[in-house]
Amino acid sequence: MRIRSFFGLLLAVAAAVYGAVLHTHNRDLFRERFQLAPDLSISLGTALVAIFLAGFLPTAITLVIDTLRRDLGQRRERRRLREQESFDGILRRAADLQADGQPSRAAAELEAYLAGRPDDFEGLLRYGEALRELGRGEEAVEVHRRAAKLHPQSVRLLYQLAEDHRARGESDVAREIESRIVREFPGLGLAVLERRRAAALARQDWTEATQVHDRIAAILNESGDTASLARETGLARGLTYQRGLLLLESERVEEARALFESLLEQEPRFIPARILLGETELVAGREEAAVEAWRQGYLGTGSPVFLHRIEDHFIEEEQPVRAIETLRALIAQADNDLLPRFYLGRLYYRLEMHEEALRQLESVEERIKSSPTFHFLVARIHERRGELGRAVESYRACLRQLELGAAEYACRVCHARSSDWRDYCNRCGSWNSVELDFEEEKLSAEELGVLEVPVWGAADDSGDYPVLELEPPAAR
Repeated sequence: MRIRSFFGLLLAVAAAVYGAVLHTHNRDLFRERFQLAPDLSISLGTALVAIFLAGFLPTAITLVIDTLRRDLGQRRERRRLREQESFDGILRRAADLQADGQPSRAAAELEAYLAGRPDDFEGLLRYGEALRELGRGEEAVEVHRRAAKLHPQSVRLLYQLAEDHRARGESDVAREIESRIVREFPGLGLAVLERRRAAALARQDWTEATQVHDRIAAILNESGDTASLARETGLARGLTYQRGLLLLESERVEEARALFESLLEQEPRFIPARILLGETELVAGREEAAVEAWRQGYLGTGSPVFLHRIEDHFIEEEQPVRAIETLRALIAQADNDLLPRFYLGRLYYRLEMHEEALRQLESVEERIKSSPTFHFLVARIHERRGELGRAVESYRACLRQLELGAAEYACRVCHARSSDWRDYCNRCGSWNSVELDFEEEKLSAEELGVLEVPVWGAADDSGDYPVLELEPPAAR
């Protein structure tokens, strides 16, 4: 009861009591006639009662009506809440059954739910999903189509409708629905674009992948999702690198060079970008700048890829003396001279300078003796020198070390192996991840002087390979 009504009722009761007291003390007065008209009169007491009722009855009637209305409303609300709880319970059971892998029972629950709520968004959405899981694709399409008409602004329903058509083998229809999401809903369609980018990356269609990636970045930037934008940075660098590679292949050397330099300003340890920066210098006729780029790359990362490229370049140019001088300079400059000494010994071997090769390799034997590549190379030197006994001994040492005959390259993300170094791993789609596989040699990166470098690529999206949680090589 409202406070105002309560006080009104209390005042009315008090007035009635007071009126009774007044009537007792003024009985004769109340019997006096009260003239209403020339020929009509009533007693004064009757007139006063009529006046009282005229003031009291409206308040009393209003109070009774309000109370009845409130009671009826509360009853209706309690009934509605009971019905809602019942339907919500049905929907929760259906969701639990779907999560538990029981689509048939879930569909039965959802049919009961939709019987009471035929236009409910969540019910229609889940019912269509259950029908699709049961292989009733045509029915699933019809349910989701009806839901999409009732809720035309729902992107979630369009995604489900696309999945319905894809499950029926109607990929073209599914793609058209997804294109509609991207076209008609600004700021949405991120999942569609990510799927398209992944497909472009799988085809190594770098142009399309870059275009789609730019649209993804625009959506994330508009939403202010800085965390997701940060995760996209690595992939953006990889696509920028591929754009630079296309520019170099198109003989747009200076544009490619500027792009690689920009990448290295962002991440100095991007090995493929540093390698191709040297290649652009070579194409432009700046040999010294190319060699310097590779030298700086090795000093900054400790990666043997740069030593290999320097060695190959000078051998191709028939300048073995410069190759020797460059490697000797790196031995003097490097914090860890193991790899430069090993490569210098290998270079001497390639140049048939066996005494010098053996001397260099023996100088690092204690640090690299667990390497099968080392023992194989020493065995070849002894063999060429006619020292067959020592050669056999080294070959045996090589076979004891995992039976590996030559160093190979491996991806640090998915561990795919290859005989040649690559800037991009075709298996997991990562850049900057392929490295000379000294893990098989039982040597840690720290022992070799190789620094950890960042890796990024399409694996960031798929989650198939945890590129952001790479274990250090020695730990695997």
